[in-house]
Amino acid sequence: MNRHGFTLIEIAVVIAIIGMVMAIVIPRLPSSESEDLKSSARTLAATLRYAQERAATNRTIYYLKLEPGGNSATMTEAAGDGSEKKPSDPLLQKRILRERIVVSDVRIPRLGTINDGQLRLDIGPGGLRELAVIHLRSPGGQQWTVTAFPSGGKVKLYEGYEENPQ
Repeated sequence: MNRHGFTLIEIAVVIAIIGMVMAIVIPRLPSSESEDLKSSARTLAATLRYAQERAATNRTIYYLKLEPGGNSATMTEAAGDGSEKKPSDPLLQKRILRERIVVSDVRIPRLGTINDGQLRLDIGPGGLRELAVIHLRSPGGQQWTVTAFPSGGKVKLYEGYEENPQ
């Protein structure tokens, strides 16, 4: 009797190989703009929360430096001589925004809406000094809003462009 077909072991080996290939290939596929935007907003919010916690526990001052209209968002730490230095904490050294994500504008009640230039948000032991509403935009025009509240470490995320989030 001549049987044609595959054994259960052969099928299991093929499925295992396909699974391993997918585990390697899928993370390397380019992500979508909306995922990059969402990830950038979440990373920015987490960085703000973490910096506020670190500032409170270590009695250190951190600065979030933003470039409205550009792709720059970095953390620095106050040095003893009054200058700024790279943060000593490796988590605050990581890239905040993905490559094509832009800080479209930042709204601070005292200053209004800032669309260009550079802006520095001070994060001291008491948290942020004032409310900051940061709008991020993808190349396709999608937006996310990150709202950082003063004196408490609370940070909220909103999908879309929120003028006055609560």
